[in-house]
Amino acid sequence: MNLNHGGPSLLQVESVRKVPATPSGSKPARMTQSDVFQGSVAVAETARDKAAYQGFLAGLFVHDIRWHLFSSIRIPPTSPPALEFLERFKAALLSLDAERIDREGELPDSTIKDLAGLGAFGIKIPRYYGGLELSQSEYQQVATLCGSVDASLTVLLSAAQSIGVPEPLRLFGTDDQKARYLPRLARGEISGFALTERHVGCDISKVDTYAVRVLERGETVGYRLTGDKFFITNSAKRDGEFLSSMLVVIARIVDKPDDMKDSRAPKRYGAFIVETQWPGCSVTRLHFEGVRAIYNGAPSFDRVYVPIENRLGGEEDGLRIALATLTVGRLTLPAACLGGLKQCVALMRWWAKARVQWNKPIGEHTLIGEKLCRTAAYALALEAVMAYCGAWANKKGDLRLESAAAKIIGSEWYWEAVNDLFQVRGGRGFMTADSQRKSGEVPVPVMRMMRDARINLVWEGTSEILRIWMAREALAPYIDQGLALLDGSWSEKTAAALYYSRACLRSSLPLLHAKGPSGLFGKDYARWTRLIESASRKLSRSTLVAALRHRQGLHNKQLQLQGLVDDSLLIFPMTAVLWFASQPEMRIKPGIRQLVDYFCEDMADRLRTGSSVTGRGGRPGRDTAVYRLSKAIMNGDYAWLEDGIMPGMNSDPTAAGTANHPK
Repeated sequence: MNLNHGGPSLLQVESVRKVPATPSGSKPARMTQSDVFQGSVAVAETARDKAAYQGFLAGLFVHDIRWHLFSSIRIPPTSPPALEFLERFKAALLSLDAERIDREGELPDSTIKDLAGLGAFGIKIPRYYGGLELSQSEYQQVATLCGSVDASLTVLLSAAQSIGVPEPLRLFGTDDQKARYLPRLARGEISGFALTERHVGCDISKVDTYAVRVLERGETVGYRLTGDKFFITNSAKRDGEFLSSMLVVIARIVDKPDDMKDSRAPKRYGAFIVETQWPGCSVTRLHFEGVRAIYNGAPSFDRVYVPIENRLGGEEDGLRIALATLTVGRLTLPAACLGGLKQCVALMRWWAKARVQWNKPIGEHTLIGEKLCRTAAYALALEAVMAYCGAWANKKGDLRLESAAAKIIGSEWYWEAVNDLFQVRGGRGFMTADSQRKSGEVPVPVMRMMRDARINLVWEGTSEILRIWMAREALAPYIDQGLALLDGSWSEKTAAALYYSRACLRSSLPLLHAKGPSGLFGKDYARWTRLIESASRKLSRSTLVAALRHRQGLHNKQLQLQGLVDDSLLIFPMTAVLWFASQPEMRIKPGIRQLVDYFCEDMADRLRTGSSVTGRGGRPGRDTAVYRLSKAIMNGDYAWLEDGIMPGMNSDPTAAGTANHPK
């Protein structure tokens, strides 16, 4: 989890610019991708995955609702080995004191050692190399469990295997590299991913760390790595001491250091496995206001020799490796946010029932009850999104947009829920856990939760950057066709004109589109299926109008692009929750239809009001619906929402022996 790295960023939303003027009488040069994307933009465009998007979200922008992506999967089952590991993992966490971790800024060495012994640093590593080889969906359950306990623990495990050495090594490593490093990682050696620099966050093509080729008889045998990285998770135990034994380092490859200042020198970026005990490696630890036991540091490399055998992929694959690693690795954060959301549900429903004002529990006052209902609905919907993403990750499906969407909504929903929990707790929410304990109160650490939750909107890609990136990727078909329309051959111009004409008709005239499967999720949810179809038509129509209206200047319309993406971020979880709730194991859950309807009504209100959170309460009958649902939640009808978090978190915090709520 690199704090400052935001993914492909603004670089990838550059749209079509005007063709440069040509001398009178000469034929204008044909516009190419190199004309459209220049400088840093061109480098990022080279690195981005050009494969056509096959996922659900991309289809929404062109009114291609890919229902089959939901109808062809089920909720991923959990294997017996994974169930056994989860139970052992829970037992190892029972004694963990999150308040002490926050106070001291350290995870206990004994806990790290115990987790290594369990194989927790090799969760996704194949058994052949000594790992557990759990699936992505099973790994997400581990992240959810961690997210309900302590954020620092979540980051330690996530960075070690989601974006640390194991993931890029699994995706791009040679058999020899895997044989050398995966067994060590499976046994508990900790790793990280070093991309971000002090002046380089989202603009990853401006990395200043460089690797000078070392030649023998004209052949490259290694590299001398020089540079400074920043915000690198799992890098520093303390000043001068690495926590990680190895890092994947992204660096520009040059023949000599002076090439870094030469604008004509080619820009090639490589990815290198660097062992941190090698001469020339040093590190300084960084400290933060939240997630205080995160081992985040600023590693430096001074002419560190890296043998060519430690380069991942080719000399031009570094940025591609970085982007590919982040796609699936990014799913860990929303999975952890789900654990936090479930914790908020447990704590909020307890306090909403226990706290009495004006002769009734505060949860029966609908201004408070709405917060409880919304938190429960978010927990259900985020679990649905993560189940969908886990199922397709297991199948190696296209999740490039979906992983970004999950990160955005997971981090934002969790932050909203923690903020609501603070409000529901009143003055107690502002007290430290120690002060609550000394005052005879149950120590609910809302302030620590808020400090820990806030950074989720920044790391692994800020909400703003990811929205812009999603817009760039979703608009790829329009950009490609726009290039052809502006400067293609006559046949390409004709094809592009037909493309835009079909898009206009499909988004405007529903009768020209095949009738949607209104019964796909059951008749109880048919109205929401119809709403998804109409919302997708509106989204694709708005996208088409924006592309045609602004053309060259579209990339400057960031607020408009945000609005388009935000609508997709309402449609996607709505579809996921309908799929999730219609599965056999979920249909039997008490009250699930009522909670699904509540969530979908909320998403529909936002679609009607431009994704605004204001004006939700104006719908007739809303007070009655909130009152009934909040009472049912307080009475325990929805206790199943709290499955998957630590024992004790989903029960009354005043109960004796409850974990993480010491007296």
